[in-house]
Amino acid sequence: MNIKQSIRRKGRGHPRDTDVNLTAVMNIFLILIPFLLLTASFVRIAVLELTLPSLDRAGQQATVQNAQSTVLNILLIKETELQLNSPGLKFDKIAGRTGDYNWSELTAQLQQVKSKFPDSEDIIISPENTILYETIIVIMDQCREAGFPNISISG
Repeated sequence: MNIKQSIRRKGRGHPRDTDVNLTAVMNIFLILIPFLLLTASFVRIAVLELTLPSLDRAGQQATVQNAQSTVLNILLIKETELQLNSPGLKFDKIAGRTGDYNWSELTAQLQQVKSKFPDSEDIIISPENTILYETIIVIMDQCREAGFPNISISG
């Protein structure tokens, strides 16, 4: 038997198919890629540093005296005016329009609160829903400059 005949017996006379069938693999990727894209969670991270007011500043347990000495300062932000409320002080409303208030008047009122209550560092900002974010940031900066680093936002 010669070599040519032995090759024909093993291969039965037909050349072998050397192409790989990729149809099954392509079908898997066709299903898998859209599924992974649909189930992926895209997270948008934003950081806003706020310091929340605390009754216990020294790391010790808060006492009733500390709770009574905490001053509740509230700054209401409306489209046409700002209103600062502090116990024992009466302030006039600061007229203006959104984003364009009398900032020097606000600073003067905050300094009056700071002079009456020098240990007070907390203020609550309560904006209306229509107030722009940039306006809130400017007001927060004004409060920090006046000596109120602990700012809370109420809505």
